[in-house]
Amino acid sequence: MKTTLCHLGGVAGLLLLLPVVSHADTVFMTTPTADAFLAAGSATNPACTTTCGDLNFGGTGNLSVAPASSVKGEFDTVMKFNFTNAVSLFNSTYGAGNWQVTGVSLSLNASFGTQGAQPSNVLFNSANGGNFAIQWLSNNSWIEGTNGGSGGPGGITFNTKSTLLTGPTASLGTFTYTLPGANNVYATYNLPLNPNLIGNITGGGDLSLFLTPADDQIGYLFAARSAGTTNPQFIVTVAPVPVPAAIWLFGSGLTAVVGIARRNMRGRSEC
Repeated sequence: MKTTLCHLGGVAGLLLLLPVVSHADTVFMTTPTADAFLAAGSATNPACTTTCGDLNFGGTGNLSVAPASSVKGEFDTVMKFNFTNAVSLFNSTYGAGNWQVTGVSLSLNASFGTQGAQPSNVLFNSANGGNFAIQWLSNNSWIEGTNGGSGGPGGITFNTKSTLLTGPTASLGTFTYTLPGANNVYATYNLPLNPNLIGNITGGGDLSLFLTPADDQIGYLFAARSAGTTNPQFIVTVAPVPVPAAIWLFGSGLTAVVGIARRNMRGRSEC
């Protein structure tokens, strides 16, 4: 009986010590490995009129979202991120399987943040507030291209954007862009903890986002990955997996049992 109580006491002590081992939340920020804007063009677009849809605009300093009713035509944006380094960091901090994603956000830096401002590249629409949508894409095979703001062959284009939607997709919501009144100002958009999104992050692979207009007002121009220090930022917050309540209860209960048993054995030799 004494041996059993000694063992019980030791196990209870270990169980009570387990939850004490913890870490603070960790924030990981990464920038795109690829991005491009997709321009439809219009008869009043002086840069490429209706031929924009056949051109690739990868490797540019800016990205854009604007509706089809815009003077310069519709603009969509696609971005790709990779989370190999993020998973390595989280595993080294908490141990594999001992962390969970608790927050995800996307930060975009407005290149022209004053109402009605006309970007220096006349391809783009003037700045205007409005709503845009973000989609998660399962297709990560699209090619950025290297043609810059003048467009060119190769890579994803407006007329081939349907290829982005091959395979499962998921809406991550509609967001409002409010002009900051100044250039080079970040706006942060909190994304839902969508299972597809979280699966890409925890799996350590690529993750693609597709940004499209959600009203007929928005004229959003923001920095691309090639812009340097003002590029898009994908921010992930993780926390240690909490110790199940059952372990706390079992440890506490076991300690109570040991205490009662020891009181009943007063007068006998200790363990």
